[in-house]
Amino acid sequence: MAGSPVAGHRDANPPGTDSTSPAPKRLSSLTGLRFAGAVGVLYTHSMLMINPHLAKTLGPEVWVGGSAVSLFFILSGYVLTHSARPDDTARAFWRRRAAKIFPNHALTWCIVVGALACAGATTLSEGSGIAASLSSLFLVHTWVPSHLFVSAGNPVSWSLAAEVFFYFLFPFMLPRIKRLSPRGLLIGAATAIAVVWLWPVFCALVVNPDGSSFPEYWFLYMLPVTRLPEFVLGMLAARIASSGLRIPRIGVLPSALGVISAVIMNSAFLPQRFLYAASTVAPLVVLVYATAELDLRDRTSLLRTRPLVLLGEMSYAMYLVHFLVLGLLYLGLTDHGWSNLSVVLLGIPFVLLTSWLLYAGVERPCVRRFSTPRARTRTRTRAAAAS
Repeated sequence: MAGSPVAGHRDANPPGTDSTSPAPKRLSSLTGLRFAGAVGVLYTHSMLMINPHLAKTLGPEVWVGGSAVSLFFILSGYVLTHSARPDDTARAFWRRRAAKIFPNHALTWCIVVGALACAGATTLSEGSGIAASLSSLFLVHTWVPSHLFVSAGNPVSWSLAAEVFFYFLFPFMLPRIKRLSPRGLLIGAATAIAVVWLWPVFCALVVNPDGSSFPEYWFLYMLPVTRLPEFVLGMLAARIASSGLRIPRIGVLPSALGVISAVIMNSAFLPQRFLYAASTVAPLVVLVYATAELDLRDRTSLLRTRPLVLLGEMSYAMYLVHFLVLGLLYLGLTDHGWSNLSVVLLGIPFVLLTSWLLYAGVERPCVRRFSTPRARTRTRTRAAAAS
């Protein structure tokens, strides 16, 4: 289980918009929170490597990563809505999103597919395997209810397919959400939470009445349209924060404890189908809202410290490489007597180093180079030099 932390801190001042209009306030604490979510994903995959039996028992250790997925989807909706400019265009928005996610994704996809080819993977030479790999490159693979497709390429890229779907719809959804009244925003948020809770019921009655594990997993966890209400909930939360609505304030620490309690308690009492997203969606949006308030109200925030912001900006790269790094170390070291725990402890520093190299060497330069058309970049440079 993994999430994709791609709508990051730098989106709060997006390139390609009118520099004379007031820039939205940077939500650096949400960037720090993004790193906390990335750590949750790393924790779950590490625990699954240390104790593979958890894949069958599905204890709270597994649902930490599942909750991080919801966190990232809600965060994306919140940050992109908060940072949206009135004069932005759909084309400019899509260009920035592509510059953000595709360079890292394409590079890690090439590494994974190249490694599988060198290892002699038979699926890469078959028609269905080639189709699955190419669909993962273009991030449409999770629309196909197939083990081969959803795990093709870099396995953790499944949630990028959902993000791409959200980004495609965002320019069309935002004007409609902006037209909602304060009451309409609250009704919309309640409806989004209700839909997330209704998906498991619909799945049990219509999609997967025989209770098979994979159809339920695919429909509730990987299918992009099923995860859309979480992204919309983040958008609505951002609009509620800017609407002046007076709602009960809950601090970041109580909100975080609420998420942790939901992960631990609900995994013991609720059916598995409710744990993919429904059981934690409400406490997670409260956590995102409370964290953003720290910046909007200029309050002290540990998440806003420079090291955590940097780690948050690296979180997308960390998400893409952590499974690959840990997997390669596992294959290379366990045959030489290393325990699973030793591999994970050795791998974590390598994950951080590789994440920084990918962020500093690929992601950041590509965002600067491709997020704004060359002509506009030259115009801005000349105007800055003249002033």
